[in-house]
Amino acid sequence: MTETNPQLPATTTTPSTAASKWTIKRITMIASGVLIGAILLIFVIGILLALLTDANQTAPRIQIIRDIVIIILALQGIVIVVALAVLILQVARLINLLQNEVIPILENTKDTLNAAKGTVEFVSDNVTEPLVRASAFTAGLRVLITEMGGIRRAIRREPIER
Repeated sequence: MTETNPQLPATTTTPSTAASKWTIKRITMIASGVLIGAILLIFVIGILLALLTDANQTAPRIQIIRDIVIIILALQGIVIVVALAVLILQVARLINLLQNEVIPILENTKDTLNAAKGTVEFVSDNVTEPLVRASAFTAGLRVLITEMGGIRRAIRREPIER
């Protein structure tokens, strides 16, 4: 029984994503089955050769197969060493890229942001704040004049006759 954590949001998967995940799992399962089947087949063939044939006749054949497997493993080792060398070169190039290109770009961005911050503070202090004060004063003066006009009209009105 699995419980879901109520604090974590539920992940949504589209049908194509779910299908591709299923396809990858299916391919992995098939490849694993083929590999295990091949190993078992080689094992069974080796047992049958050991039981059903003469050891003196089969030994040279097995030695040839053993030599071929050793050669294949040596070639595989060479390929792995070359792949590791390529990986090390790629990591070195990535580090070089980070040091020579990304870090200067980040420093320039930081300088630009500091300049923008200074500009915003200057505009806030010298333009926006006085403009807001003037607008507030003008709005208050307009309300005062409107209210004064309203009081004068209220005083002039004559009582309503019935």
